[in-house]
Amino acid sequence: MKNTFKKIFSTTILTFTLIFGGTHIAYGTTFGNSLNGASSVEVWQIKYNGAAWNYSGSGYKNASFKYTRNGKLLLAKKVNRGKVKGSVWDDLRWGEKYKTKFSWNHVK
Repeated sequence: MKNTFKKIFSTTILTFTLIFGGTHIAYGTTFGNSLNGASSVEVWQIKYNGAAWNYSGSGYKNASFKYTRNGKLLLAKKVNRGKVKGSVWDDLRWGEKYKTKFSWNHVK
């Protein structure tokens, strides 16, 4: 009986560690510089927070970013001066057509 309890306890701890242990890892990327650019940060592996900025002296008219999935636009934001933010939720299914993609642009 003691060995069975230990196995169940160990299995439960291992399962929780595997499920929740790696969820604090976040992936992020930044493009451009401090005056004009965009960034995306993955939060808890289920949400993406995006931002674009364009400040005076950058030499650009605007900055923008967008999230797409399977060729469909999920979110697009554009800013002429200042900073803009937006978020999208991930599709938890596996496969290329469920992959959330981030892109950015700026205009001279």
